[in-house]
Amino acid sequence: MALIGLGSPEQAGAFCDRRDVPFPCFVQPDRSAHKAYGLRRGTWNETVGPAVWLPWLKHEVSGKPQGGLGQGDPAQLAGTFVVDTSGIVRYAFSANRSSEFPSNDDVLAALAGRKETT
Repeated sequence: MALIGLGSPEQAGAFCDRRDVPFPCFVQPDRSAHKAYGLRRGTWNETVGPAVWLPWLKHEVSGKPQGGLGQGDPAQLAGTFVVDTSGIVRYAFSANRSSEFPSNDDVLAALAGRKETT
């Protein structure tokens, strides 16, 4: 397993350390992994528009902020994929707004092999 994101190696290390990620964290500043999985850059409304403000605020006050602008590409929409050792995508989530994230339960179930969606 691995986490791939945008930003600097130092930002990836800090992100994974703060969240106790139990596997390697990598960055690829050219967005090649994001492009390969069809993750697009969002419009202004999808990244900072009114539909994003309330969900962002909820994450911030929850004590589990998602991150911040200035880490990688602020217009890049997120995605979460679980890929097995054969290269088969067992779980796929592509955000339509910067405030959308999959549930932890769904991702953990996919990692445990109990959930499969694409």
